[in-house]
Amino acid sequence: MNGRSIAGRAATVTAASIGALALLTAPASAAPLEDGLTHLTEIAGEDTAARAGVGALTSFTEIVGGDALREVAAQFTPFSYAAPTFGCGSNGPITTIIAAATYEGPGPRDEFSLTPGDMRFSASPRHSGVPLASGLSVAWVNVNTGHSGIVALDDQTEYHLPSLSKTVHTGAGTVIASMWGAIDYPGARCVMTPTVGTFVVPDLPVQQTEAPAAPPTPEPISPGSGESNSGGPNTSKAPAPETPAPAPAPAPAETTTPSPAPAAPSAPSAVTVDG
Repeated sequence: MNGRSIAGRAATVTAASIGALALLTAPASAAPLEDGLTHLTEIAGEDTAARAGVGALTSFTEIVGGDALREVAAQFTPFSYAAPTFGCGSNGPITTIIAAATYEGPGPRDEFSLTPGDMRFSASPRHSGVPLASGLSVAWVNVNTGHSGIVALDDQTEYHLPSLSKTVHTGAGTVIASMWGAIDYPGARCVMTPTVGTFVVPDLPVQQTEAPAAPPTPEPISPGSGESNSGGPNTSKAPAPETPAPAPAPAPAETTTPSPAPAAPSAPSAVTVDG
């Protein structure tokens, strides 16, 4: 008997047991809820595992009742019960998987917060090792709006390995969900039977990203003031330094006319001496 056969039989037994309890209560009378469940049945088609998961969800709504689901005020983070799991485990071939959902609540937000109206479904198997492949699925219905869907938990880590999680936009309101499927590990396959849960997604405003403020426009600077009116640094051009007037040319020095040299004395004239 392989893991797929075990999964089919376990899912059938789980759905049948929940369906037997459903006979004790009246069916829900909420049109949006019925529309959502009908949509899930159409999506599941002839897939045996998907039909078992949707069947478990339908039986759960019949047991609790649509009116009671709308009045749920508490926020249930984990699913209602741990899912019996076959084919793997630390202490034998039978173990459990804890399924949970995370959604944004009132309070401060940061860059890692979910968008209001989104839910992140996740699974935590009690099996050691790193998962190699995820075959988990989630069927969900928003009881207040009737929105529904079936999604695969196929998100991956930064190392391209299954994160066993998926983020979907369910919108605000009471959300019911079921999870089932298989997880492959080295040398083992965990076959998870359906589990169901109820969650209340608050109606919160979407946080808008503020655009950066535009830089202030500098105020005009009065010509010649030398400083701006806003007290900021003076960005006006300083006046060009005035070019000094050229110095007057020096007056020409007076030329002294040299006095004429004295005339040489004339030679004495010849003297006749009487002899």
